[in-house]
Amino acid sequence: MKRGATLVSLVLTAALTACGSGSSGGHPKDSGGGPPKGGWPQPVNGQLTPQMCGLLTDDDYAKYGHERLPVISQKRVDNAPNAIDCLYTTNDELSLGLQPTAEAAKVQYAAGLKDHKERLAEDHRPTVLATNVVQGADESWFDYWTLGTADSQFKEYEISVRRGSLIVGIVLSGLKGKSEKDPRTVLTGLAGLVLQRIPNVGRTDTGKTHKAEFAVAGAGRARQIVFNDPTSGETTTLKNVKLPWHVEKPLIYTGQAQVMLNLSATSSSPLAAIGCNISVDGETVVQEQPKVGGFANCMRSFTPPK
Repeated sequence: MKRGATLVSLVLTAALTACGSGSSGGHPKDSGGGPPKGGWPQPVNGQLTPQMCGLLTDDDYAKYGHERLPVISQKRVDNAPNAIDCLYTTNDELSLGLQPTAEAAKVQYAAGLKDHKERLAEDHRPTVLATNVVQGADESWFDYWTLGTADSQFKEYEISVRRGSLIVGIVLSGLKGKSEKDPRTVLTGLAGLVLQRIPNVGRTDTGKTHKAEFAVAGAGRARQIVFNDPTSGETTTLKNVKLPWHVEKPLIYTGQAQVMLNLSATSSSPLAAIGCNISVDGETVVQEQPKVGGFANCMRSFTPPK
């Protein structure tokens, strides 16, 4: 993830741009609100491409009074299954991610919002969080930029939008134009343009949501069961659980090389036989057969399916 630009770099970049040293990064202009020659870039064989950075133009930003400065990078995200990132000077950014199913994207979107809230709380930063701010989206939120700083003179904002299996993220730099509209208006307008220009992307599932099942075998009750969510990494502890027991959780690939699958169970009696099993899409990953002793533990590092 990128870091916020310093005041010095902001001022120098603005000065250079004023002198004509900047460029639009080769993006086609959207004069009159129409698409560029050849139309708006779309996925190729279901894959997002760096060309889709052109879904937002310098003119789009200018209509809201914001000057987008030169491009830094436009690329596919290496550690994500189907995502691109478009980064511009002073932290303007557009990102697109496509999951195989709307269910998977919903889980990823929720995890992103949870992470955002936790980061702001940990840093004791203010929030202006607003949800459901973009028409035509299933979910959306707007707030200060997650990676910003509380005392920055140039406050950045961001928006995250989900439509079906598509997630769109836009960061707005804190370098404001003289006639720039308020950040929420700018970001909701830009996000709406992206959705309009790729009207079919994300509306239809292209794969399946992988599932991890955690199961405990035995009779009677377990005094305690502890397992971790394979996508969020959060640990859940259950007490006084009737056996046999099982729960299914989505296993969402977001670029991680490995996930840790972990399940432990303690029976109500040390003489009771208890066992555990973790499977992914019906295939056992790790198993401990029931045995007397009152405790079972299943743990395995696993490469998530794409």
